[in-house]
Amino acid sequence: MEKFAKLASLGAMAVGGGTLALYVLLLFVFRPVANGGIDGLGYQVLAIAMFVPVAIIAGAHVAFSRQLNAGPQPIRG
Repeated sequence: MEKFAKLASLGAMAVGGGTLALYVLLLFVFRPVANGGIDGLGYQVLAIAMFVPVAIIAGAHVAFSRQLNAGPQPIRG
């Protein structure tokens, strides 16, 4: 399992980055336009509401990636 830890760490970091990229893409798709759609206030509420789970998912994957990158720690006790 240890030989796959670096690859798993890279994958977890990619999931964190991909989550943020998907967030930016969705903000672009849902942006207010002149001929209809969502208004400015609704867009701001949507952006904030979408950011919370995205930040939690990306942060958890980055933390998991750092743990995998550090390698196994000896058990003290």
